[in-house]
Amino acid sequence: MDGGAGALAFLPDGDAPSLGFVVSAPREGGLDFFNLDGELIRRHAGARLTGLAAAPEFQLRGEDLPLVFGASPDNDSVFGYAVVRDGPNVLDLPLDQPDTGNGVAGLCLLREEPGFVELVVLETGAEAEIWRVRDSGGDTLSVEQMRSFPLPAPARQCAVFDNDIYTTSPAGGLTRLDAGGAILAEASFPASDIAVGEFSGTRLLLATDGNGETIRSFDARSLEAREVVHVIDGLSTPGIGQPGAISVSPADFGFTAYSNGMLAIFDQSDARLKVISRAAFSRAVITGDNVIQSTGGESGEP
Repeated sequence: MDGGAGALAFLPDGDAPSLGFVVSAPREGGLDFFNLDGELIRRHAGARLTGLAAAPEFQLRGEDLPLVFGASPDNDSVFGYAVVRDGPNVLDLPLDQPDTGNGVAGLCLLREEPGFVELVVLETGAEAEIWRVRDSGGDTLSVEQMRSFPLPAPARQCAVFDNDIYTTSPAGGLTRLDAGGAILAEASFPASDIAVGEFSGTRLLLATDGNGETIRSFDARSLEAREVVHVIDGLSTPGIGQPGAISVSPADFGFTAYSNGMLAIFDQSDARLKVISRAAFSRAVITGDNVIQSTGGESGEP
């Protein structure tokens, strides 16, 4: 994967969990789709994307067609893609999007409901917007700007858990906000990417800075620092030398290891995408072991 990964997302398959995908936004542009064995199975050319949001349950024109959205700062736009799982095949999906005024820096999924998807769209300035995307039957997906709110600093990445919005800023560190934009907690850590999930009943924010050898964890409510996690070599898979883009999903991805979800992490030290079972990561951070063996496949060029 030349140039690294700017963002990661998951497309679970409820009917066939082991056939889910990990989606990556390579820094040279477009989308890469990986299976759970770490094999690159589809490359879709396109704009450089700095944030991804996936809606795996979306129905388009009455058909089950998962959607992927990507933020393109170079084009000041959000791009949409429909995914036909058989293949997979990827279709460009135009959005009738509003003018953000200050450009687009990143995005994440706020929620997916029957008939619509809501996105958190980060502007290049210190502001965020909530967009509602739906299929109104036209040539493009309709986009309604629901609300906007200021951020304490310009943010480049975001994540959502239980309607709380988390952002990371090169200047302002980590911030937790409610769905209306009110600040609930802040922490000073220069994260390059973040992910939020629940691990054995404990809600954690995971952060990488793109430079070190570890993954930092924070209490997702207070943003107080917790464990520093090292991912070392497993029995047949290498560890992670320089964590970059990160994503976590609680969805069932089949097999014994991934039935309780998984993490995907781009390792900048060898330009490979690596996966870890959420159960194994939970055991490491909750017990305070701070060291976890890599459990899944790795992927680079096909």
